[in-house]
Amino acid sequence: MRRVFRLSWIFLLLALAPAYAEIYKWVDRDGRVHFSDTLAGIPPEYRDRIEEKVGLTSTLRSNPAPQRVLPERRSSAPTPLSYVVPLRRDGNAMLVEALVGGTVRTRLLLDTGAEFTVLSTAAARRLALNLESAAVIPLRSASGVFFAPMLKVQSIAVGDAAAYDVEIIVHDATPGLDGLLGMSFLDNFLVTISTSDERLILAPLTDSMDAERYDGHPKDWWIRKFRFYRTQIETLKGYSGSRYALEMERTLRYFRAELEALERQASQAGVPRRWRD
Repeated sequence: MRRVFRLSWIFLLLALAPAYAEIYKWVDRDGRVHFSDTLAGIPPEYRDRIEEKVGLTSTLRSNPAPQRVLPERRSSAPTPLSYVVPLRRDGNAMLVEALVGGTVRTRLLLDTGAEFTVLSTAAARRLALNLESAAVIPLRSASGVFFAPMLKVQSIAVGDAAAYDVEIIVHDATPGLDGLLGMSFLDNFLVTISTSDERLILAPLTDSMDAERYDGHPKDWWIRKFRFYRTQIETLKGYSGSRYALEMERTLRYFRAELEALERQASQAGVPRRWRD
């Protein structure tokens, strides 16, 4: 299974979309190693001890993703509630239990380098997802480009941490598991992975932690979302004359509708125009 885990990264890292995260490594006073995908997830007293920063990017991305740089937290700001979720190690992989759609329990591979959460075909059937009318997204594997269904699930909960209307891809990427937990879920939280005691710590994004949050999301979240939908629309136009023309037209409608909905959400929240361009 561990060999399959390593191979399964290929199609996700080559998805035609911008990357979502960077991982910061730091060591606390007790010598325990922690990982976080944001500076805000690192206690202020340890921020000058960051040992390495690893960029997790797509090899097909032409423009660098904006880095997440958050201001120092004010001492008067309340500490947000954090959800602590146990992880189970399998070789170099970390597994986590998740409840999808409020009804289906799944065992997922934790992957902060994956742009999407992925569910297996079997898990999609248990959720009664309509894959026939789903949008599709072009992905790349060793044998070439293929198309995988992409749609939203009503919710994903990991412990008490829940996100709603989460975009997922349906693909059998992790045999023996129900899929993997990627940034389409994790990007709703400040993420810390404590490998020493095998815990995933998810802190909700709150206005008190960042002066520039709109509708609960920071600047780089908005930029990435707008860039992602626009990139997909431009990419899919190149398939309009192919044998996948019908699937591409359906997918273009999906992404255009999502972009319009995002624009309405941004306008209602007062998101600066420069973050949307």
